[in-house]
Amino acid sequence: MSNGKLLLEKEVTINSLFGNQIVPEKIVLAGMKDLENELDQSFKRDQQNRELAARQTKILQRSLLSAIGGDAGNTEVMKQLKELSSKRGKMKPKPAEMARDEQRIFTGSIGATQVPPFDYKWTWHASTGTVDTLNKAANVNGNMSFDIQVYSAEGTCSARTAVGIFFRPMTKKGILKIWANPAINYQWSDLCNWDSAHSDGFLGLYVGRYDLSGGFVSAPVNQKISLWDDSSWWYGQYDMGSNSGFPLFSQLNVDSNHWYALWVWCGGHIEAAGLEGAVFGSNAGATLSVAVPSITWELI
Repeated sequence: MSNGKLLLEKEVTINSLFGNQIVPEKIVLAGMKDLENELDQSFKRDQQNRELAARQTKILQRSLLSAIGGDAGNTEVMKQLKELSSKRGKMKPKPAEMARDEQRIFTGSIGATQVPPFDYKWTWHASTGTVDTLNKAANVNGNMSFDIQVYSAEGTCSARTAVGIFFRPMTKKGILKIWANPAINYQWSDLCNWDSAHSDGFLGLYVGRYDLSGGFVSAPVNQKISLWDDSSWWYGQYDMGSNSGFPLFSQLNVDSNHWYALWVWCGGHIEAAGLEGAVFGSNAGATLSVAVPSITWELI
């Protein structure tokens, strides 16, 4: 005490204020294995359906090629498509810029806004065939991204990235509200000529519930808000966009017999037949950059 003022050598952290110690990241990521297994199984099931559809598509393509006399100008179309795909692959959206936020404690209902560095980071991917670009990244400073491209040959790819924080209720039971306003920049395409292509991307909140021994119990929040979702057979589309503060919100019932990992996550999926052929072909891409300035929770 000096001149009637209390001197604090360093700032009090939010988790220490509520008497909690952050669970190590390796325990949280072990719980995310359930999600990874679910994503792996879903990707394999979808791939089986894609392969079945592709076999039928090849039959239709051969019939169509015979009916139109072999080329009918499609070789030139494919040449232009390859040139456009090459230009698309060289264009990347700039990384999302993070707004500065302030760490603070709420009065009344218990709540807090937590700013980077966050407690956890996570990435996952699955792919088949030829994937020309596969980049994914997440760091505790609040930046996460993925960039996936298929154009040279047939391939599919899914990617996920996330950043998150630890939370354990300081009351026996309660309702937990969670929100975040990340900045995003994205770019996608599904350009094609008489062949299939697909691209989608999402952003959302994910909550993992763990028992006190560190075992994963469930995912009471698995939010995926679509940013784009398109499938094409002829010509296709290309688009890019941004949002300086994309609103994410969710709430759930919580109790002190569990602790929780609160994540902001994003993901994307692409499928394309590639541009090897002279007449038929397609490419697909999905690129998303996310900057998370804070994750806020309120316990009521």
